[in-house]
Amino acid sequence: MNQSRKTCRWGVLGAASIARKNVRAMHLAENAQPLAIASRTLEKASAFAAEHQVERSYGSYEALLEDPDVDAVYIPLPTTLHREWTIRAAAAGKHVLCEKPVAPNASDAEAMIESCRDADVQFMDGVMFMHHARMQTLKSRLVDIGEAPNLITSGFSFRGDDSFFEENIRGDASMEPLGAVGDLGWYSVRIMLELMLVLPSQVRATHHRLHHGIPIHTTAELDFPGTDGGRHAFLHCSFVHPLRQWVEICGSAGTMRMDDFVIGSPTEACLQLETESRLTEKDLVHERRTERIVTRDCIQEVEMIRNFSEIARGATPLQPGWSDMSHATQKVIDAIMSSASADGASVPIPD
Repeated sequence: MNQSRKTCRWGVLGAASIARKNVRAMHLAENAQPLAIASRTLEKASAFAAEHQVERSYGSYEALLEDPDVDAVYIPLPTTLHREWTIRAAAAGKHVLCEKPVAPNASDAEAMIESCRDADVQFMDGVMFMHHARMQTLKSRLVDIGEAPNLITSGFSFRGDDSFFEENIRGDASMEPLGAVGDLGWYSVRIMLELMLVLPSQVRATHHRLHHGIPIHTTAELDFPGTDGGRHAFLHCSFVHPLRQWVEICGSAGTMRMDDFVIGSPTEACLQLETESRLTEKDLVHERRTERIVTRDCIQEVEMIRNFSEIARGATPLQPGWSDMSHATQKVIDAIMSSASADGASVPIPD
């Protein structure tokens, strides 16, 4: 790619609802341009293009991939289609931003990532919070709670009504076989891996409720390597509980907490730090030192598009760390699914 190009020209495979948010981000990022949209029908693609100011529309995904002006593609298709269209996009020389979960299983994810590496294009998944400035603040303040986290708990849930389960693709095993584990648990696993800096050694999980074979309420415990009995993480993901998107990180000297870690406020995203916590006066009084750390004016999806576009337009080198983290996340998701299917048996994570 011409390294002097000022913008990354984007194509979008599929007119899914989430695509609207990221196309808006492409308009807002100074180094990106939403150039083309493809859908299964030209009529649908043209309607999306008109509504969201996208220059070109195509009635097939193949036609968009044949457009020589498209530098990168965003893939918000159902999970079971990710492998095919990521591999096709890479073969066409397009960089790939793929929605999560990346694939139904780690084997498919590995094939997708390898196809991108072989084609010398970037692969990244669409976990937006990783690009929020608050994440850098969080990591820089870990020293305040101890040398490294020894316990992380996280939950992401929202309650779907009857129409959600019957009409949304997340209720269809042929398109989204991982259910809440892939859709919501992915975020909790990601932040655990990002902060623990290593894969868990083993996982134990339980599906508390299924819908047509799809997990819609799952809990899991992850054991991480470490001294003094190791380090641990617990997650909860559900389509049947109220909206919650929290993470708490515990160290030897304190805790940090976010109550909106997946979809934070674009104007004021907060991080709560608590240290010097203790019970006094015969365990009747809780004393602690708290600090509310605020990150202002950061639209995480715009930052994601901006960061990816810098790579795709050649301003920065390819970054394999993004695809490595996607693959690691998928491995843990696989282990959660396997453990729950085996009545909570411990499942080791392969290196």
